Amino acid sequence: MAGNDHQARPAPALAGDDPRDIGAGSTPSLILDHLRDGIALQDLSGRIEWINPACERMFGWPLEEVRGRKPQEFALPPAMRPAPENITAFRYDPSGGIFRRLHVVRNIRRDGSEFWNQLSHAMIDMGPREGDKRVVVTCRDITDQVRTEAALHRAKNDLEHAAHHDDLTGLANRTLLSAFLDEGQVRARLGDGCIGVLQLDIDKFKEINDTLGHAAGDATLRHVAAALAANCGRDDLACRTGGDEFLLVCLGVASQEALLARAELLRRAVAAPLDWHGQEIAVRISVGASRPDGATGTGTGEALIRQADQALYAAKEGGRGRVVVYTGHLGRRCSERQQMARDLRAALSQGQFRVHLQPQITPEDRRIAGCEALLRWQHPERGLLAPAAFMEVAESAALLSEIDQASTLLALDALKRLRDAGFDGLRLSLNVSSAILSAADYPALLHWALQARNLPPESVCVEILETALLDGGPAGIRTAVRRLRRMGVRVALDDFGTGYAGLAHLTAFEIDTIKLDRTLTGRLGHDSRSRAITRAVIRLCNSLGMTTVAEGVETQVELDFLRRARCPLAQGYTLARPMEVEAMIGWLRDAPAARLPGPGGHIPDARTRRP
Repeated sequence: MAGNDHQARPAPALAGDDPRDIGAGSTPSLILDHLRDGIALQDLSGRIEWINPACERMFGWPLEEVRGRKPQEFALPPAMRPAPENITAFRYDPSGGIFRRLHVVRNIRRDGSEFWNQLSHAMIDMGPREGDKRVVVTCRDITDQVRTEAALHRAKNDLEHAAHHDDLTGLANRTLLSAFLDEGQVRARLGDGCIGVLQLDIDKFKEINDTLGHAAGDATLRHVAAALAANCGRDDLACRTGGDEFLLVCLGVASQEALLARAELLRRAVAAPLDWHGQEIAVRISVGASRPDGATGTGTGEALIRQADQALYAAKEGGRGRVVVYTGHLGRRCSERQQMARDLRAALSQGQFRVHLQPQITPEDRRIAGCEALLRWQHPERGLLAPAAFMEVAESAALLSEIDQASTLLALDALKRLRDAGFDGLRLSLNVSSAILSAADYPALLHWALQARNLPPESVCVEILETALLDGGPAGIRTAVRRLRRMGVRVALDDFGTGYAGLAHLTAFEIDTIKLDRTLTGRLGHDSRSRAITRAVIRLCNSLGMTTVAEGVETQVELDFLRRARCPLAQGYTLARPMEVEAMIGWLRDAPAARLPGPGGHIPDARTRRP
């Protein structure tokens, strides 16, 4: 009913006792009394002459108490009321714009509650003289509408914020990052070289999640985000780009030294103690840094981010907790890795993988008890590659599970070929990574593959790395091991003795076979401590009903020691090299009754076998 602009905003008017009043009970009077909108009549100075019942209800004031007053005196919240002299001086301008548009003002009721009022003003002539002009003000309470519009506006802002920010940390997401990189100031900094990118992720974040739970993991992510936000300049952008990966775009960074200083500040901020329910979480990050460099052709923000990501990979590869700056040499290495990842995908689709078999032999009487299936990649340009040449790239490209599946099926095909050739007493060992054992339904896959080839489960031994028991999460691995053993499949612990808590795993997991790593067997010829440890492990496994396999046996001295120590099985180059299945069949046929010559005799090798 009232605005606070003494020149432009109206005050609702009220009609009073005037000879020209509408007669009570008349049709116009009935209409005005029953309107939902408030109607007020004012003179040109804004004094109220009459209001209808709806206006009385709207403001809580009866006509008798407001007649002759100006609405600015009581209808505006105290903080919005004009000065008394301005209220006194107020007068409607008949030619003013107030009569040509709606106005929305915040008014106050007699009880102190505020509401939003939509006002319209009309000038009417009630006589021939200038003083006969009156202002009719129509008032409509639109508080619900305003609140709805405000809620919609807030919801729109919330949706806009959610579309451009990470829910957990509140940092920018990739969508906002993409828009930010298109802004003029970023392009300008790319042009003058005053920009840098820091790409970082949390070292051993999976371990925090697995040991302390996802809530602790979330707290860690928020801790890093807070450190990032605290070190984010006014024109910078801090993002969470996914998982435990973060990014900081630094504008105004004119040198590599300045960018590295920012990275160091960030590392120190993240390293501040994080208390998690009384337990301190040590948080560390690895950082990749990149700046524009004409020599490397950095012309876009996206290119800088790719380079920072490659530098981050190098930082983690070099031992974590480091800051690495992108260089052209690093870029070439990353390009080679990316090409290898593409080649690996092609290898999976084109069937380029092979399995070679390495015999496992009893040192005591030189009988062949089984063989291990070893994966090889027949690269179209680089030739035959062992897993050491490509497994790291496969892991970073998330291809381990697919490669494991392919390797398993190829190995079982080889086992069926051996059995079809008459060698049905051999057991095949095959390697499985924690990626497929803990994440995929590997026992079901193996069960199906065995049935499809009519192979008995007891003819297979699944080898899992000792490190998988740590990295893959004990619960998932333990479940898979139990399912495999219930199927009748044997389970071996590979690379035993590589520095992890191996003895603890002998009781924590249902293991049938222990494979002694080359780090032990390779020292048997000259190190008394290694010999003592090897004897002790063999005795312990024998007492627990487990089979011990010594791998990497490369000398006759090592083989003789294992025979004296009563090691059940051995494999290595001194016995036989890995070979394709057809070569394996021929090699077996060259050893009558599957027995090899005695000590000091010639041991057939795939390279010297008769065609």
